[in-house]
Amino acid sequence: MDHFAEQLVKKINTGKDNMKRALIIAAAILLSLLSVILTLMGYPLALILPVCAVWAAWYFLRMQNVEYEYSCTNGELDIDKILGQDKRKPMLSVNVGSFTIFGKAGQIEETDADMTTFSAMGLSLMGEEDENDNTAYYAEFDHPEHGKCCLYFNPDARMREAMEPYFSRDLRRRLGGKL
Repeated sequence: MDHFAEQLVKKINTGKDNMKRALIIAAAILLSLLSVILTLMGYPLALILPVCAVWAAWYFLRMQNVEYEYSCTNGELDIDKILGQDKRKPMLSVNVGSFTIFGKAGQIEETDADMTTFSAMGLSLMGEEDENDNTAYYAEFDHPEHGKCCLYFNPDARMREAMEPYFSRDLRRRLGGKL
């Protein structure tokens, strides 16, 4: 029987994300004002510019809405990045058995500064709310394509339970049942 768990997580907006949104809106307004000036100067074709600017702003603002989908099937963790609720990009696929370190992000230090870092953190959108739903977790592993990697993500209790049986013996011994 297959062991399967899935979780949808919405990315938390930072100040940088809010600045991008403000710049997109400001660019649309400036292009619209420019089209009015160009129209008054005798270029009637410039009336198309505000329509294009508003559409582009709408599109780029939608793409700022980022969600992550974690799915764990028989020890294989897949993380997809979803942009604007319709554009899905595979982000990472890793076997949970290759994790060398796993735990809460605040309690674990990285072992190597020269690693590929994957961040798929946010707020949980599915599942029961508990005190650990939004806790950041950290995992280190060796990946065939990316080499030595670390992953920051927010697995809920159900996702952690689905991953735990597939951890290596060494990792399970080090964790000692603390997840």
